[in-house]
Formats: sequence, C-alpha cells, structure tokens
Amino acid sequence: MSKQARPCVAMVFMLLTLLMAVSAFAAPRNGIRVLVLPFAVNSGEDLSYLEDGLPELIGERLAAKNFFIVPNEEVEKLLAENAVTELNISTVRDLSLLSNADYAVYGSFTQVGEQLSIDARLVEAYGLQPAKPIYINKSGLINVLPAVDELVAQATNEMLRKQSISNIVVKGTKVLDPDVVLLRMRIQKGDPIDSKKINEEIKRIYKLGYFSDVQVSVEKKRDGNELVFTVVEKPKINNIVISGSDAVDSDDILAAINSKQGAVLNEKFLADDIARVRDLYRKEGYYLAEVDYKIERGTTGATLTFTVNEGEKLYIKDIKLEGIEQLDADDIKGELALSERGLLSWLTGSGVLREDYLERDVAAIAAYYLNRGFLDVRVGSARVDYEEDGIVITFPVSEGERYKLGTITFSGDLIEPDEKLLSIIGLDEWKEEEEYLNYTVLRDDSTKISDWYANYGYAYADVDFGIKREEGNIANVNYKVDKKNKVYVRRVVMEGNTRTRDNVVRRAVDLTDGELFNGEKLRDSNRKLNNLGYFSEASVNIVPTQSPEEVDLKVKVKEKNTGSVMAGVGWSSYDGVGFSGSIKEDNLWGKGYKLAFTSSFSSKKTSYDLSFLNPSVYDSDLSFSARTYITNTEYDDYDYNKTGGKVSFGYPVGKWSRVYAGYRFDQYQITDVKKNASNLIKEQSEDGTRYASVVHASFTRNTIDNFQRPTAGNVVTFTVNYGGGILQGTDDFIKVIGEARQFYALNNDHVLMARAKAGALLPNGSSYDKIPIVERFWLGGINSVRGYDLNDFAVRQNDGDKIGGTRMAFANFEYQWYFENDLGMTLVPFFDVGINYDEKDNGLKSNKEWLYSTGLELRWRSPMGDLRFAYGIPLADVNGEKQSPRFEFAMGQAF
Repeated sequence: MSKQARPCVAMVFMLLTLLMAVSAFAAPRNGIRVLVLPFAVNSGEDLSYLEDGLPELIGERLAAKNFFIVPNEEVEKLLAENAVTELNISTVRDLSLLSNADYAVYGSFTQVGEQLSIDARLVEAYGLQPAKPIYINKSGLINVLPAVDELVAQATNEMLRKQSISNIVVKGTKVLDPDVVLLRMRIQKGDPIDSKKINEEIKRIYKLGYFSDVQVSVEKKRDGNELVFTVVEKPKINNIVISGSDAVDSDDILAAINSKQGAVLNEKFLADDIARVRDLYRKEGYYLAEVDYKIERGTTGATLTFTVNEGEKLYIKDIKLEGIEQLDADDIKGELALSERGLLSWLTGSGVLREDYLERDVAAIAAYYLNRGFLDVRVGSARVDYEEDGIVITFPVSEGERYKLGTITFSGDLIEPDEKLLSIIGLDEWKEEEEYLNYTVLRDDSTKISDWYANYGYAYADVDFGIKREEGNIANVNYKVDKKNKVYVRRVVMEGNTRTRDNVVRRAVDLTDGELFNGEKLRDSNRKLNNLGYFSEASVNIVPTQSPEEVDLKVKVKEKNTGSVMAGVGWSSYDGVGFSGSIKEDNLWGKGYKLAFTSSFSSKKTSYDLSFLNPSVYDSDLSFSARTYITNTEYDDYDYNKTGGKVSFGYPVGKWSRVYAGYRFDQYQITDVKKNASNLIKEQSEDGTRYASVVHASFTRNTIDNFQRPTAGNVVTFTVNYGGGILQGTDDFIKVIGEARQFYALNNDHVLMARAKAGALLPNGSSYDKIPIVERFWLGGINSVRGYDLNDFAVRQNDGDKIGGTRMAFANFEYQWYFENDLGMTLVPFFDVGINYDEKDNGLKSNKEWLYSTGLELRWRSPMGDLRFAYGIPLADVNGEKQSPRFEFAMGQAF
C-alpha cells in the first residue's frame, strides 16, 4: 500500500470504530462480559495506531453482538495497577477475574510485506475451558477490517456455544456425604456451563464451613460434560471436651451445641455453640458466664475444647417500678411472673431471671393499670442491670390519668332493650362494687354480647366499644353492635372419624342442616363431642360459604384408642394382696356402644362382671344398659355367693340432667356361717337361696366441662333402690344414696375438687334387722376414705365381728395440680373424712365417730395406662387403736 493510501485507511478505520461504538451503545447485552487487552503490533511500517485501534475495533465489533466490553479506561487502570508488562494465559485469566469478566481476548498483529495475520487467544476467566487460539491471515492492509470481523465471529461462536452439564460430581469427601454439597447446589444437570454461576456455587460450598479448599473442573465424558467439584474437608472432630462446667451438666451442653463428635469441624457453628452454652447458663442464673473454645489439630482429626468460666450465680435482688405514684408497688409485683429472691427461693425457684418473662410482665403491668382506670398508661421495655451481688430489673411506667366509670350505653343494631343487654354484661355489676373502669371486664363483655347475638342466628355479630372521656376523669362506655346477617346452617360436614360412624358423631352436634345458627348450641356441641371419650381432639367450627346468609359446620375429630386393659394391685389387713383387672371398649364397632368385662381376685373375694351400654337407642335420646355378674366373697363369719343381672333405661331432662329407671335381680346364698356369727347372719343364711328383686330410679345432673380433665362444673346424683315388697323376693329394703362433686379452676393447671357422698338403708315394711346384710355400707380405701382399710369403718358386733352400716357419709377435698401436662401427671394433696354406722344398734357396736385422713396422691396418664399412687395418713383412731399410714395404687393399660 502506498504512503498516500495509509492515511485514508486510518481515517476509514477510525470512522468505522466510531460508528460501531454508537451502534454498540444502543444494542442490548447478552450478559457476557469481555475484557479486550492490547495487541502487540509487529510491522516494519508505522502501524502504531493499531495498538489502540485494533483492541477498540474488536471491542466495538463484540459489543455490536451484544457482549458487554470492559471500558478502555478500566483496562488501562487495571494494567497500570498490576504493573503488567507481558501478557500470558495465567496473567490474562487473573486480569479477567479482577475485572469481573467472563472472557478475555489478547494477541498480536503481524505484517510481513502484503501479508498480515492476527494471532489471538480467547481465555475463559475461571479456567473451566482451555484457552482458544484464533489465527486469521489476510493479504493487504485494506483487509484489516475483514480480519477483525472473522476474529470476532470465531470468538462469538466460541463464547455463545451452549455446552450443557451432563453430570455433577463431588470428590474429596471422607466424613461428609457428597449430598451435603449436592443438595445445596442451585445449578442442575442439563444447565449450560456458566462461569459465573459455577463461581457462585464455589462460594456457596465455602460458606457451608466444612471445607478448607474447593476446586472445580469440567471433564469430557462420553455422555457430555461432567462438572467436578474437588473439596478438601476440614479435620474430623475426634473429641469434644467441656472444661469448667459445674452448674450445667456436660451432657446437657453436648446436647445443645451443633458441633458433634465424629462430625467435620465447622468454625461457623462455634459462635452459635458459644451462644447456646451461654443460654444454658443464663437459664440457671449464671448471667456473667464466659465461654471460649480451642481447637487442637492432629494428624487424624481435631479435639474441640469449650472452656467455661461460670462466675457467680445471680438472682433478682430488686424489681423497680419507676414512675409509680398512685398504686402500690407491692401489689403490682404480685402480678408479675418474675420475683425477687426470698427466704424460700431455694424451694419455690423465685428470684431466677427468665428473660422470656420480661415482655409478659410489661404486659401484666399495663393490664393491671388498665383494669384500675388508667386508660393512658404506658409501660416501657424492661431494663436489666447485672451487678456483682444480683440483678436489678427496672420497669418504666407512665401512669397517666385515672378514670372513673360513667354511663354504660348501647348503640347500633339492637334487638333487645338496654335493660336486657345490661343483664348480660358484667360492667354494670362492676360499677356497683368498684368506681374505676376495668378494661378486662370491658373486653369480656364485648364477647358476651357477641355470644348472645350468636344465640339468635347472628354468627358474625361484631361488638366494639368506645370510651368517651369527660371532665372530672369520667369515662363513659358505649357498646356498638353490628349484628350483620342472620345465618343458617347449610350443612354439617365431618372429618377425621375414620372409625366412629357418622350418626354417632352427628347426634352429639345440636345443630342440623337448614337450622338457624345458634352459638350456645355450637358451644354445647363442642362440649358434648369432647366428653364422648372417643376422640383425642374434637371441635365444631364455622366455615363461611359463598352466601353471606349460610355457613357450614365442620366437625373435625381425631380418633383415639377407646379400648383398655386395666390391672390393679392393692393390699388390706383383711383381704391381703388383691388383684383386679378389666377389658373394655368404649366405642364398640364405632357405634358408641360400651362393653366391659371386669374381674377381681384376692384370698377372700372373686368377682366377674360383664356390662353393656347403648347410649342412644336408634339414635334417640333413650339409653339402655345391661349388666350380669358373679361374686364370691369370704367374710370372717360367712361366705357370700351372688349371681345376678340388671337392666336400666335413661332419658334426658333438660340440658344438663338425666333420669334413669331399671330393674335388678340377684340370686345369692350366705353359706359357711361360723358358730360365733351374729343371729342376724344366721337367720338370713337359714333361708338358703335368697332373691333380691329391686327397682331403682336415679337422677343425675352433670355440668362439668370435660370428662377427661374437669376444671369447672359439678355432678349431682341421687339414687333410690326399692327391694322386695310388691316385687316379691326375700330382701325387703329401701336404699337411698346421694353424691355431689364440684370442680373449681384456680387456673389452667390448678383445680380444686370437693366430693360428698351419703347413703341410708331403711326397712321396707319390716324391722331394721330384716335389712339384708349384703346391702349394708362399707367405706375405706382409695375410692372413698384413703388411709383406712375397708373394715376400719365397719360396724362391729359385740364379739368383735364386723358388719356393714345402715348409714354412711364421706367427703373428699382435693387440690389437683397438673404439673406435667405433656406427661399427664397430676399431684393431688387430699383431705378425706367419713363415717359409717348402724341407726339401730341391735346388739351392734357402731363407731359414730368421724374418721379423718390426709395424704398425697400421684396420678399419671402413662403410656402403660392410668396409674394412681396414694399415701394416706389416718388422723383418727379406730376403736381406740392408732392406725398406720397406708399406701395403695392402681394401674391400667390402654389399647
């Protein structure tokens, strides 16, 4: 080329470069970033302009193909900062990573005569692919541009060539499973090889904390490209040592930390492990405990040592209530879950800081004020100061003004006069007793009104309250009712009754398809379902439908085992060791039938009892029960052998009550009468086989909330048995028994229970000495008066022989503490009292003295069944003799 042509070529070269720059600027990018480095120019002629122009042209041509090009100023800065004087594959790869590029292009331009060549290298930044050589040969300087285009075309094809991953392999793991890495990868088989994504995977593997080195490579396999991650595991933990731990057991620390013996050492876990150990100590009151760790690496693994400096155990020495002026601080402290250390803290556990209680106590202080008229009270977050001799907790309180309760009004959708609504709520009664507004009563009243509206079909009734302040710190309350639409039950659907039949579940639900919704019936249905005893969980809930005037009721239950095998062991001075057992099913065939077989054996008594109950005959309210039994008992003066049966029908009377009526027929013999037996026994034995023909009637009222674990309500039963007379038979008597139980919950886990039972035997057209001896009352034992034997209460003959009484009464008073709900354990301190005597002595010695006992019982609903352990301490003498404490227990197994 002539010297005159060279300037023209240069001008065209620069013009094309400029045009390409403009078009490249507007082109969308494909996400691949390319670093174009300087090219060495080898020519005898002055072609220095190509040193800058050639890389710029290559860059602009690549940009036109939607590649992102590292700007020239960044390239120059990169070369200068790294003092690069010579380019090779290793250096170029480092420069690519520093510039966050995926690929780099570099090389040389050579002109010999009219022949020119471009010798370039396309370098993949992460080393996943070998450098790609690109060689272009042309004739004449005028063909520089076609040579660049050819170079760019080959580079483009290489960079855009889709190479997919056929397999992913992790090598180098010894302790860990390769899946620990593979399951955390986001890149998958079939994905294209993407350097950036692979680099992110390397970072992600490092972040796992298990590896000291991670390398990646692509290996060509017959079925494609295999992506190989080669890792170097950190050492295995051969041993974990806990040093300096006295207050917290080492096993508890080892269970709490994430680092485990035999696992790979992971420093990422250690900070969390230290925090976990500190938390263990904080729960024990060691708030200043310091925890550190040390790693000793060996040839086969590492020893991890946690060193604990426990410090002194700190207790709460003071709880401060800042800003309190109008209320008593001690009264407020009584509402808090946290308390200061006292003389009995070693027993009660008080004085220990439970940090999760702090927010609870902030809310408790606010509630205490709100319930005493302080509507504007503000309680700040608790401040905890750890001092050398204890912990100081400070609650900042801003009391605000105190408001007295003014007028109570109602507005909105009212369906009854105000007088009726006032009878429903409790705020008006509160006003008569207290002058200040109570926020809890206010909220509870809103719920009461809403529930009352639900009884009339307004299932979604919304009741809000507003408080209007007046001068003189008077707060007037207005309840605003939005009753919304009346709703009807579209349908009742059931879920979860895999064994119990639909009709059995449905008859416990008081609401039916098409009926006007009633909130009280809904609550009663929930109670009845839970009291069936067939389900571990049972609920009836409203399910909205597309119609605002209809709802579905969803009955959701979870079946439980309703069959049981029971076994019991007891001891008494009379019977000695006795065994009892039973097999029963409370939901036979899923129909709600109850079938039970019980038996007991001791040296002096054997009994068998088979019973059946149908609680709903043909899905009606009528119940039916039948029972047959055989009993053989050896008393001191005679033997008693009985065979009999009983049928009974029941029917509800009102919401909570039920009446029963039935008939019992017994055939029995009094045999082997001792010579020194009383005349009463001898006379009744002379009749040979005796017959008891008895009708009975009873009334029961039951309002307890839960049969399995009652916390509220009562059970009252009154029963009359009429034997003989017009019913014939040999036994003429009238037997009357009454029993009542009352439950009162102090809170969810503490329940008071009181039980009283009394009975009387009366002659039926004859004298007292004609009353059958087998109908007389006996007391004592785990089911009546604990601490006494069954015979301690018995009426005695003059010669010392024991006989039952014609009058009896006993009472139990229990404090039931459900202290381990997960295990089903209840601790029951008790006090029992009872009496048993004969109304007409008839030559008998009646102990008309009340007998008292106290003690402790443990009840455990264990995996083996229900267990009862009772230790009773008699407080009264029997016939002048002091009685020793007695231990009794019974147990059962469910299936």
